Amino acid sequence: NWESVGGVGNDQTMDEALGLIADAVKSARALKLDSTLSVTLQRAVGDNQLTFAVQVPPGGATEPVAPTLGRRSSVQFGQAHVVGVEPSEARARAMAGSPGLGGRSNTELDALAIGGQMVGDRRVSGLSESGAADEVNRLIAEIERLKRKALSRGVNLTSHHEDVPAEDVTRLRAVFALADTTGAGYINVNELQALHQPLGEPLTDDEAQDAFRRIDVNQSGDISFDDFLAWFTLAHSRSGILSKKGQAYNRRFKKLMARIEGAFDLKNLSVSSTGQEGTLEYRVNFHYNDNGVLKRISPWHDIPLYAQDGNLHFICEVPKWSRKKFEIATGEEFNPIKQDTKNGKLREYNHGDMLFNYGAFPQTWEDPKHKTDVGEKELHKGDNDPIDGVEVGTLQLRSGSVTKVKVLGVLAMIDDHETDWKVFCISVEDPYAPRINSIDDLDRIFPNMVPTVREWFRIYKTADGKPENKFGFGERALDREFALNTIDQTHQFWKSLTLSGQKTV
Repeated sequence: NWESVGGVGNDQTMDEALGLIADAVKSARALKLDSTLSVTLQRAVGDNQLTFAVQVPPGGATEPVAPTLGRRSSVQFGQAHVVGVEPSEARARAMAGSPGLGGRSNTELDALAIGGQMVGDRRVSGLSESGAADEVNRLIAEIERLKRKALSRGVNLTSHHEDVPAEDVTRLRAVFALADTTGAGYINVNELQALHQPLGEPLTDDEAQDAFRRIDVNQSGDISFDDFLAWFTLAHSRSGILSKKGQAYNRRFKKLMARIEGAFDLKNLSVSSTGQEGTLEYRVNFHYNDNGVLKRISPWHDIPLYAQDGNLHFICEVPKWSRKKFEIATGEEFNPIKQDTKNGKLREYNHGDMLFNYGAFPQTWEDPKHKTDVGEKELHKGDNDPIDGVEVGTLQLRSGSVTKVKVLGVLAMIDDHETDWKVFCISVEDPYAPRINSIDDLDRIFPNMVPTVREWFRIYKTADGKPENKFGFGERALDREFALNTIDQTHQFWKSLTLSGQKTV
């Protein structure tokens, strides 16, 4: 009964398949064998079949030899297939860019055979009982690398499991163009990580490095669109040969693609007002033209935080050079913009007109249950509002307008023991936007902007007899990366808030 472990189909994960062969090797080693025992595993890959084999020598006490790719039958990948040739010959072909990788019909890919010989760049010796699964993993990874290489060089993979729809290719080009900020045709790991952040699927440094390694099969430090397409084709096929980490990143990437596919178009957004401005009844309402149907929406919940092009959406509440205290009504249905009140009276900023366009970022929320360390002894809870934005461009925005902005940095303001983040940003339509991409750029081009904004927020409440506000982190304006991470954290708080369907606070 130990002669084969067969029939591992697509309905079983590769981890289960590897577990079978590892268990078989372990069980075989516990036996006292009179002759060599072969353990084989057959794995369906797309429309085809891959066979692995491990041999356990007589006696059971010595190490079994490494898994060997079956040499008597080819392993078919659409039109490209792997046949048994010596590893040295395979490596020579790979290095020389042989016709075996550039052709388009029944092409021999670089084959590999293992058994105390070379696998890619690694020398493999005999296996311990715990090493069988590792070697099979390496074998699978090498086959995946060769298959990617064939795809990137034009081999036509005709299996329906490997097809990439034309619309996916179009979206992939859009994704790649977003990451390729220099237009060089290549992106590095930092650009890949930067792409995920504004599109709502941020990666940690380790996740970014791991994802990049999976795409950068040549280990060049840069990936082209062909590399990107080759990775996508394999990662989203149904052959099931990727590791758990690979599968996890693929799920993240699918979410990113979905954001681009279902992009929110500002051209379909409109606003209308009800009531008379300057009265308690005045409201600015938001509507979206959804395939010809005009729907009322919430600016807080229904306008996405992240725009398709990687920028963020900013909702202007108080235009620069004005002082009426307009804000998103987080406690009302559909969250229109209204003028704030106190004791039944409309409120204004008595300190004076705003020096900037003031507003909020949609789909964010400063959770009052979360306490933040801003470099002081006391931890400060969130203020129960969307995170605030300070748009520092030269143009006046109107109340209720939604604008794409570039995030520059952030101040950690403390208002009555609550954190009240102030995010510096600039409209992408502003004449200065091409020159300002960071808080350092802002300091260089407008040297007094940050200190002026900070002082405005420090003292504006004193006109109403209240104490000055404070600032954390030594009153510094923190950089773009910190700001984006802070915004994303409040985005996650918003997700938690709305998970149960809650729309008002």
